[in-house]
Amino acid sequence: MNRRGARPRALAFALLGVLLLASQLASRRAEAVVLSEDELKGRSVALTFVLRSFSFIFAGRALQPPQNLVDANPSGAGIFDLRHNLTWRQGALKVVAAGQLTTSVFFSGPQGGLGLGRGAAPVRWLPLTIETDNSGAYRLRYQADRLYIAYTLGPVTVTLGRQPITFGRGQLWKPSDIISTFALTEVDTEFKPGSDAARIDWNIASRTSLTLIAAPAELAADHDAEVSLYASSFMARFKQGFDGGEIGVSGGLLRGDTVLVLDGIIDLGKLDLYGELVANIFSSKSLSPNADDPAQAALGDVALRAVLGARIKPIPKLTLTPEVFYNGLGSFERSDYLAIARSQRFSIGEIYNVGRVYAGLVALWEVHPLLTLSAVGMANVHDPSGLLSLGAVYSVSNNVTAIAGAYIPMGRLLDTRDAASPLPRSEFGLYPYFFFFELKAAI
Repeated sequence: MNRRGARPRALAFALLGVLLLASQLASRRAEAVVLSEDELKGRSVALTFVLRSFSFIFAGRALQPPQNLVDANPSGAGIFDLRHNLTWRQGALKVVAAGQLTTSVFFSGPQGGLGLGRGAAPVRWLPLTIETDNSGAYRLRYQADRLYIAYTLGPVTVTLGRQPITFGRGQLWKPSDIISTFALTEVDTEFKPGSDAARIDWNIASRTSLTLIAAPAELAADHDAEVSLYASSFMARFKQGFDGGEIGVSGGLLRGDTVLVLDGIIDLGKLDLYGELVANIFSSKSLSPNADDPAQAALGDVALRAVLGARIKPIPKLTLTPEVFYNGLGSFERSDYLAIARSQRFSIGEIYNVGRVYAGLVALWEVHPLLTLSAVGMANVHDPSGLLSLGAVYSVSNNVTAIAGAYIPMGRLLDTRDAASPLPRSEFGLYPYFFFFELKAAI
């Protein structure tokens, strides 16, 4: 049997396995297991398990020569996660230990820096991952992605350990979610991997809060637990609410950059307006791309990123979210695209776009309490090129959810007339067609 004929058959068997698993889980009822509970003493111990199965299929001319060195059309991956979450509470003290055991089988999958299906893990410090050799088609990994202790004393909560850190108000783009963020094509965003950090949250008043974060990290995940100052982040965020809205101001050091952030939201009834503005001020230790990169010399000493969007409910059950995004860490020059895509910021998931100006629209329609449909379109308006996503989320039972969808790229492919130096003719034209199916069950 030739190799090209084996790929579709292997992918078909992987998908069949997912469907058989769905039929077995759909009839099961499972909830969090409360191991012990004492309401009078405020003490409880709860344990939950979530099983997730992913099938990814990639196809299209972007995976064929001369666009790609090896013909990988079609290709794909099958990923299975068993996730656990243990939460222990004793009065004002809370301890959380969560992780996942992941089995992955790849069929020449092109995931790489694009973050197709799953983006890059946050830049961390503690070596809490055990995995097999990740160079082959089969991989096995256990990762503790949340392991923290939190203590609340009055209006102040102190949290130490690996914890999820989320900022930003955007739907498609969140430039202010700078410590860690999801990829543009992240399939499942329910569980955000944690960052190693010390955090203080102070609720100064009912609408006023202050957050301080120190996140030590190293860029190379070599399990030596050596902290690098220029891989670490230190941020302060002040948030003030008011009638009809909220505003936030942040600042600090982010992996060698000085970062200033302004964000806010205004509630106008059926219309919410929101925005984020981020300024990266470069230093000699900044990650690439920065002012020291020849391809990015036009950035100067400061790069601005900004998103402006709105949430609109024209009719019940339908939400529309248009957004525009300016990416000062990208470029108007297509000749810079590949250099940015190979940069440090791109490899760690700090940025996922290589162009400058974008527009997008998210549409969510709750057709039925059990079924939600989505359509997402995003465009690099300068190329021009675009990426269209269609998805469906269906509650198979009270503890089983099925998610299916596709990403459809629109744009010109590489110009390969100069084999030694191919030139991108668009950004999203470099993406393959991407189809996915996820099954998620509490067991």
